[in-house]
Amino acid sequence: MKEANIGKKLKDLRQYYEVSQRELAENICSQRAVSKIERGEMQPTAEILHQMSIKLGVKISYFFEDHEAPRFNYIQETKDKIDKLVRIYELEEAMKIIRQELKNPLFRKPVHLKYLLWKRAACHSKLTFEKEESLELLQLALDVDTGALSITEEDIGIYINIGTVYMDMNEYEDAIYYFNKALVLYTKIPVAQWDTSKTKIYMNLCIVYSKAMQFEKSLEIANEGLTYIYDIESVYLLGELYYQKGVALFYMGEYKKALRCMEKSMFILKDKGQKMFYDFIEENYLRFQRATFAQHSKFKPKNIDPTAATV
Repeated sequence: MKEANIGKKLKDLRQYYEVSQRELAENICSQRAVSKIERGEMQPTAEILHQMSIKLGVKISYFFEDHEAPRFNYIQETKDKIDKLVRIYELEEAMKIIRQELKNPLFRKPVHLKYLLWKRAACHSKLTFEKEESLELLQLALDVDTGALSITEEDIGIYINIGTVYMDMNEYEDAIYYFNKALVLYTKIPVAQWDTSKTKIYMNLCIVYSKAMQFEKSLEIANEGLTYIYDIESVYLLGELYYQKGVALFYMGEYKKALRCMEKSMFILKDKGQKMFYDFIEENYLRFQRATFAQHSKFKPKNIDPTAATV
């Protein structure tokens, strides 16, 4: 552990928030200890650094590698496992781990408890039709005070999930409100650590604007999202966003451009090996292609329902 490097990062964040050493030290250590750490004259314990990371709204890994603190390594590995299970829709298995860890003393600290409550609510929303109860669980997670001085990954994730629940309930105005709130909160993070969250927000906004028949706004958000992805040199949700852009263009009458976007989406997804979503888009692409052909013939089909053509 390089004390001087930790001290510099600590001082930079503290000054960013305009927090005094005394305020940062409150309920953690002495003001003198904070001063020594910032000057590189003292090595903080993992516990002290963990408490400071919570207060400053960053992960402890921002200061040093997790392997230097086995307890936090276990916690992070558990969170990573839950995230992966949720990502691949192994929700029952994720819930099993969440229930177990809710009894684990290591997860009783507010920052970890908030995470578990958030993931429990997200899984509950996807496993049941109890949307109102899901919103209550998400609010319960949001209400956990971690003592952080900034917005955290959990806060943004919770707002995204609240928006998703409202979208599932066809309450699009509420969904748009929470997705936009998450986007605004993301800009307030002092250290850009969670790029996938911002991409998820763009993706969800594209979908909900299409469902609300606001296709020009959906196209605007899709373009913003694609620009962001290229700026950070990522491929996460790249194919999916191109598809959403195609949906918006189609309903704006830009049929050829729409099909080109969908073709680009399929190329990207095939290259990434995402067969399930590739098959979904290919099926819808053929429907849009037939509809485009019909637009130029004397036979006019009924419009494709955009709520069925989004993900």
